[in-house]
Amino acid sequence: MNNELPFISIIIPVLNGERTIRACLNSILHSDYPGEKREIVVIDNGSTDRTAEIVKTFPVQYLLEARRGVSYARNRGIEASRGGILAFTDSDCVVSRRWLPEIVQGFGDEKIGGMEGETVDYPPVTPAEHYMARRRSYSRKARLVSPFSPYVITANVAFRREVFDKIGVFDPRFPSGEDVDFSWRFFQETNFELGYNPRAIIFHRHRSTVEGFFSQHVRVGRGIAMLHGKYSSRLPWSWRQELRAWGSVAVFAWMACRAAIRHQSLNYKRADVYDYYFTFLRKLAVRIGFVYETLRVSQ
Repeated sequence: MNNELPFISIIIPVLNGERTIRACLNSILHSDYPGEKREIVVIDNGSTDRTAEIVKTFPVQYLLEARRGVSYARNRGIEASRGGILAFTDSDCVVSRRWLPEIVQGFGDEKIGGMEGETVDYPPVTPAEHYMARRRSYSRKARLVSPFSPYVITANVAFRREVFDKIGVFDPRFPSGEDVDFSWRFFQETNFELGYNPRAIIFHRHRSTVEGFFSQHVRVGRGIAMLHGKYSSRLPWSWRQELRAWGSVAVFAWMACRAAIRHQSLNYKRADVYDYYFTFLRKLAVRIGFVYETLRVSQ
């Protein structure tokens, strides 16, 4: 049976991941996939904590990519890897034991060029993590109704190497949204199909702090602005839409304030206060990132 399994490369970019990278690598090393049939490639994108020290204690390939940006890191991993199948996850993820055999399963069909699994929220602890877990934005169901659908997330996906030979690698100009751009090129420029296996499960940790949450969504806003610029016919955007988007920011600012007042006087549910508060922060951060990137490109 082992001889029938393809050799797979697992590519993991990391930046200052000392808190999570150990659990990520342990989960992959203990997965139900023979060690001689897989390699783990970790690309350090310039960490200043103990990430490099931790990674080097594992039987993995460690690479350093000095150019800052997750796409540069993933592309370095693609270049250095040997597998005919390339699987991607992130340093803040923990994979299930069956992730690799399940995600590889679909490649028995030659029409399948990529396989995505199901990304589940890691048990949340902080208010920011609870908010993101309630949104379930990393789930496939949420992405199917997104205005950017169809697209995959690089926390849980695998592609044939031929896909990169045909359409190139991840666009490093994107601070976020490079997975959407790559997905659209996959559908537009290849005849491959994308498969899905809900049993290929990965657990994803969300940003635990308000600062991390806000910074992440500023990058999301910048990525959205770049998508609108690159795919203007597919994603038209007008100043009226921008005004309405800022109007939504103002609405949720007011709702967050009202919820906080009611929480104090009427025993309003704390979860509802956090929902309005983090929705306001998310929308504000995205708009800041969007405007910043739009102005930067126009200069």
